[in-house]
Amino acid sequence: MIKWFSASDYRIGKMKQGQVIKFETESSMDSTEKMNLRVLSYNLGFAAGPVQQTLADEHPESFFIANLDKFIDLVRAEQANVVLLQEVDLDSKRSWYMNQLEYIMGRLGWGYAAPVVDWDMYFPLRKERKITKATVVISKFPIVSNEYVQTSCKPNFESMLLNIFYYPLLWKSTMQRVGVEVGGKRLDVYNVHLCVWNRAARVAQAEYLSKWVNTASSDLDYIIGGDFNFQAYIRGTPVPSVDLAKAPFVNGFRDNLNGSKEILSRPGESAGSIHQNITFEERKHRYDFIFYSAGMTLKNAKVITGIDASDHFPVFGEFSFIE
Repeated sequence: MIKWFSASDYRIGKMKQGQVIKFETESSMDSTEKMNLRVLSYNLGFAAGPVQQTLADEHPESFFIANLDKFIDLVRAEQANVVLLQEVDLDSKRSWYMNQLEYIMGRLGWGYAAPVVDWDMYFPLRKERKITKATVVISKFPIVSNEYVQTSCKPNFESMLLNIFYYPLLWKSTMQRVGVEVGGKRLDVYNVHLCVWNRAARVAQAEYLSKWVNTASSDLDYIIGGDFNFQAYIRGTPVPSVDLAKAPFVNGFRDNLNGSKEILSRPGESAGSIHQNITFEERKHRYDFIFYSAGMTLKNAKVITGIDASDHFPVFGEFSFIE
């Protein structure tokens, strides 16, 4: 209880080095594909389907496998070659202790992954029991680096007792920078899952992220994608009326980047306009975005609504590099 009252609403941690996994299998690519970047960003929601009532909804193992297979089929159908994932279970009772990353990579036959674990917890008195999940970039191209920073946030349930109980048990929200070699050049891929609990944390993370990108990727092309939790809130917490009434923080984030664009929105758009491209069906909101640097040309972009493996929809962008 003392820790709860003394802690700040959010805290951005220190930069750390993350793991790069080289799998035995590696997909071959022709010269055309090496210069044609096809990016998919998806909050996989540990393959728990389109409706999540709790963190441990009970489903048979076959249910999770079927949803993972839907996602894998989608990656193949869209011919994606870089995928940004959030909420991938690595060792969780709720998803039958399956390592979902290994399953995905084995089925796709891709060679590279950069995971960051943001929840590794055991709940002895709850049905969730063991949860280990990660934010991950997977790629057909070689991954050469993985660094990340994580943010701790206070929950804001209507019950103070729930807030005090859950605070030390909650996941951290991740921002990671992954170096990818695409056609002989370095591309920085930023994969983010911003705080769901309050706007102030998201704004602070976005400001941190824009400074990070402007400094670390000043002479590189980059992609920034993931679940930005734009005007998000969790079931059982107060409706964030102040956040919903304020100007979209993602507009300020874009303005702070040098020439960056977003695949499906424009500078200065209203929240209502941005939310027309729904990626989170329950709220009829858009949470998921892909930004890209000035040295890239957008060839195709869409929200993919024909998949129900998660409570989010994926966003997709196809890019070429300006020579």
